[in-house]
Amino acid sequence: MKIAIIGSGIVGLSLAYDLSDKTNEVIVFEKEKDSLSHGTGRNSGVIHSGIYYIPNSLRSKLCIEGSKLMKDFILENNLYLKNCGKLLLPKKDIDLKTLEILYQRSKKLGINVKKLNSIDEIIKIEPNCNPIYKQALFIKDTSLGDPEEVSKKLIEILKNRNIEILYNHKVIKIFPQNGKLITNNDTFKFDIIINAAGLRADEIAKKSSLKTNYSSLPFKGKYWRVNFNNTKHMPKTLLYPIPNLEYPFLGIHTVYDKKGNFYLGPSNTPVFGRESYNFLHKFNFLEFLNLTFKFFKKIVFNENNLRNLALLEFKNLFLSHVKKTSNVYFKSKDNFSLEISSKVGIRSQIFDNKTKFLFDDFVLVKQDKVIHILNAISPAWTSSFAMAKYISKKYNLK
Repeated sequence: MKIAIIGSGIVGLSLAYDLSDKTNEVIVFEKEKDSLSHGTGRNSGVIHSGIYYIPNSLRSKLCIEGSKLMKDFILENNLYLKNCGKLLLPKKDIDLKTLEILYQRSKKLGINVKKLNSIDEIIKIEPNCNPIYKQALFIKDTSLGDPEEVSKKLIEILKNRNIEILYNHKVIKIFPQNGKLITNNDTFKFDIIINAAGLRADEIAKKSSLKTNYSSLPFKGKYWRVNFNNTKHMPKTLLYPIPNLEYPFLGIHTVYDKKGNFYLGPSNTPVFGRESYNFLHKFNFLEFLNLTFKFFKKIVFNENNLRNLALLEFKNLFLSHVKKTSNVYFKSKDNFSLEISSKVGIRSQIFDNKTKFLFDDFVLVKQDKVIHILNAISPAWTSSFAMAKYISKKYNLK
């Protein structure tokens, strides 16, 4: 079976890795010059447990399985892995109800979560945090990996298996009935084409003449760099807020990497370009107009409370607000300073035009000889190996 994969981010690479275990007739197409220009290269590297997601949803099942598979791959290849754990800390009274919902969910899902019921218990796990409530959740199995390391190792393995990754190949048109694929360089024919284009997956779907009820809304995630007066004040456990389960975002939290960089983020504000990491970066006027219209309409009519979300997230663009709302993460406000960082990512979130809600699950659509992965939102990095196995089995690709 001859298979094309569009997109060489972590989802595309994991698919190629899984499929190439049985066949070498796999070709990966990438419009960029490398595999790390977008979501994968800008990922925080957090390997999530799966506690946030609705039980039995695809997102939940693949995250739980994918977490184990990702860690196995990292360990087998001697890559960076930090088993740091994660604390979920309440910031307001309503968070206590959500905390209990998440705790009961974790028991149903079999996720190793400990409910903490005193300040002393919380401080024992992370001495450098500043809890304001006596309750918290500790997720022991949350870890940190390095997305760049994992991607480069996958690319190395694929190269050894004689799998081609064709960089600078932009898809122009797909004919789903016969598997023909036209790029800016050549024309190809496949038995199966998999659309794993991430931020551009909806555009690839249009080039394949796929019609759905979904529209794509990109959100920009900005991080603040945290500089500590002394590294002894730096939390080693990941510190997260209790999330608002109405939205698919997790809120401002801490994250660090193997180089010792420490961040607060990300914000999740509407952005009017899928690759607008910086002002006017790869500015596309037609895309700007299209996304402006989409967001304006949804914010004006407050669909899925998007107006409230936009106002809430807009505050996170300001250093003073981020520092104020992050008071539970640091023992003393005098032990650190914040500055703007170059760490920025963009996630494309699907909006269901029928239900008027942000869709909070992975979306797979089969169209003749094309499989579209339309909503590879977080935790796609954690879930990637499990998603590859799921797609391979579901569509009989081996």
